[in-house]
Amino acid sequence: MLILNRKYSIYFRFMFIFVWMSKKFLFLLVVILEGGALLSYEIMAAKLYTPHVGATLYVWTSILTLTLISLAIAYRVSQYWSDKKNWKVLPISLLMAGLYLFIVLLTKETVLPLTYTMGIKTASIFTGIFILTIPVFCMGLTSPLVTALLTSTDNKEVNAGKNAGLVYGLGTLSGILFTLISLFVLLPAWGVSVSITFLASILLLAAGISFWLLKSSHD
Repeated sequence: MLILNRKYSIYFRFMFIFVWMSKKFLFLLVVILEGGALLSYEIMAAKLYTPHVGATLYVWTSILTLTLISLAIAYRVSQYWSDKKNWKVLPISLLMAGLYLFIVLLTKETVLPLTYTMGIKTASIFTGIFILTIPVFCMGLTSPLVTALLTSTDNKEVNAGKNAGLVYGLGTLSGILFTLISLFVLLPAWGVSVSITFLASILLLAAGISFWLLKSSHD
């Protein structure tokens, strides 16, 4: 009987580890999808600028500045939700980012012509605020929240650095890969609108995966 109990104990431990590793892989998949969409969308943003504001130094300055400001705010705000273990923010933020990309596509021909009466500097900033700030902020919440979630589940503070390195490393590498695919495959073949639709769909997929993971963790 003791031997049998030990076998069952080993079996359940193995199943627990297997299920957890599967969930961890899916959380990392969410990071990969978000990281790819984030950097690719920055490139797409430049394409959205061009017909209305051009492709000047002011345009790229506004893209980089507003992207970094949005990410900095997202990283700071994510600490509050991480401390509260309010993980439902993760799928909600990804859902908002994906939906906002669709909103940009539907309204860009109405909103962006407003820049025609503005100076180039004001127009660049206005366009960046409209195109970048909300989706970049929402996407920027993903990596710190997933890092905190994985560390919380591990119940080992010593894994915080390891998880952070893994999450941010995967997010960066996926961003590079998705950007190359966007520039050399999606944009030449289907143009800006279809490419952004593809990125929005990726974000909605990531939102669905993270929602399912969180729901299954509470069941």
